[in-house]
Amino acid sequence: MNVSYFNVQRFCLQDGPGIRTTLFLKGCPLGCLWCHNPEGRAPRRQLLFRSDRCTGCGRCLGLCSARRIEDGRAAVDRSLCISCGRCVEPCLADCNEICGKEADADELFELLIRDRLFFEESGGGVTVSGGEPLAQKAATVYLARRAREEGISFAVETSGYADPAALLELAGEGALFLYDIKGIDEARHVANTGVSNKRILSNLDTILSEGADVIVRMPLIPGYNDGEDDLRLLSEFLRSVGGKIRGAEIMPYHRIGLGKADSLGEDAGDVKNVPDGRAFAEGWRAALSSSGVEIKVN
Repeated sequence: MNVSYFNVQRFCLQDGPGIRTTLFLKGCPLGCLWCHNPEGRAPRRQLLFRSDRCTGCGRCLGLCSARRIEDGRAAVDRSLCISCGRCVEPCLADCNEICGKEADADELFELLIRDRLFFEESGGGVTVSGGEPLAQKAATVYLARRAREEGISFAVETSGYADPAALLELAGEGALFLYDIKGIDEARHVANTGVSNKRILSNLDTILSEGADVIVRMPLIPGYNDGEDDLRLLSEFLRSVGGKIRGAEIMPYHRIGLGKADSLGEDAGDVKNVPDGRAFAEGWRAALSSSGVEIKVN
């Protein structure tokens, strides 16, 4: 079984308990306006082109019909680019990177558990993120099963927008769910992510009824899903699930996704004007404190 991914990050401290190795899979059915990992949305390989590094040397022009020089720098016609990667090695300024690799699931699993000594000492393990891990549900469930067989903690960071059977399979493998709740109001959820939250909330009820291990994560984006009504609905929601979840975490907006979107040739739109969310985090936590759930800022 092949797995399509774009990064493996070791020694992670914010993707579940303890020290963890996080695998980032390609593919996601949501279109969050504030996406932190836009390179994880498409299932296919993509070119990251960092135009700000380009010196205009022209070494890539003869290799690629999608390239031209504009204002002293290379430019990419995305309609012609096939993400072949021929531009990567000749570039002396390291402007080009192909995002997206494929690996055999068993070989990838061996890579993910290289730090198992640190997992055992810290209570950590392997986390699968994305993108949306359940866009590759067979691979995610398989990795969870391998982790259980090896006695390694396995966490999955998910939007919950998936086949409920896959979520139940993961629960059966003992996975910890880092379960994103991006908003309770359905209309605002559709506007912000492109999909309804009905399946997300229903799936959460389903796995909680089976005793799944869940940490609710709340990405909060200034001006998008942190209004007074949004926070009130979130507080009511947390109160309703408080006795069933391990805890809740606020995920403040950060601007790292903007540079990656630009490298993909995408326009981030109005979210480019959104301030870093960490300055608002304590106010959000205070507003949610009436839920009675202990809330961390991640």
